Order: sequence, then structure tokens, then C-alpha cells
Amino acid sequence: MGDLLPPPSLGLAHASFAEGLLVAETLAGVRTAPVDYAAVPRVTYSSPQTAAVGLTEAQARDAGHDVVVNTLPLTAVAKGMVHGRGGLVKVVAEQAGRVLGVHLVGPHVSEMIAESQLVVGWDAEPADVAHHIHAHPTLSEAVGEAFLTLAGRGLHQQH
Repeated sequence: MGDLLPPPSLGLAHASFAEGLLVAETLAGVRTAPVDYAAVPRVTYSSPQTAAVGLTEAQARDAGHDVVVNTLPLTAVAKGMVHGRGGLVKVVAEQAGRVLGVHLVGPHVSEMIAESQLVVGWDAEPADVAHHIHAHPTLSEAVGEAFLTLAGRGLHQQH
């Protein structure tokens, strides 16, 4: 588990936790699913922070997906303007299909990646997420707006 495993294991504490849980449940006879490493959030605690889950645009294209991408600056929403530190949301999705990856750069994005982990892990489509309301004023509004735009309902940008 953890640092002892070769790739695709990520050597991240939270991925190692999931690997340990998988081993324990398997030994206990509990039916469980393997760790989906693409759906493990990857966070860099720097300034600005980065957080990602799923495939990058290049990985999605290399895997043969017909992708559509939306990038939205965090300053497109009020809280992003208040922080005044830039940043962005990038969503990689299949054309008329599921979300393959979400990538965030900016202040506090380590706290925002959980929603995107669920979106990628549950094979949601942008239209599925676009139905959910994001609180105002928050940085996560930019995540919601990125999905709204891909679903053809963008308020601050058109795709």
C-alpha cells in the first residue's frame, strides 16, 4: 500500500488510505471495488494551489476521446474578484458526454476539488452538474459556471 506500490498508485496519503481500506475490506470478505486512480484528487499546496481529478486534456485526447474543454477564470465570479489572485477552472468532457477531468488553479482550490471528484467518479455529464446551485459568493461558483457553460446555459460566458 501507499509508497510501496508502483504506479498507477499515486503515493498520496489519501490514495494510500483508500488502498489500505481496500486491503482490509478484501481480507474481511467485503465486496469492494478497486481504487480508481484517475478519480483520486491530486492537490499541490503551493501559491497558487492546484487541484485536479480525472484526465488532462492531452490524456483524454490520447485515449481517443472526442473532447470539449471549457476554461473559466476564477475572476469571472464575485469571490474570485474579491480574492484578486487570479486562477482558473478547466473542465475536460466528452463531446455530448461525461466529464473526464477537472483542473483548478487558485486560492483555496484544495477545498474545492471534492465536488469534481464526485462528478468524475460518478461519470456525470456537464448538464447533470448544471442543475445544482452553487452558493454565492464562493469560488465554487466558477466550477458551477464552467459546467453551466458546457451544458449550454452559461451566464458569464458562452461556449
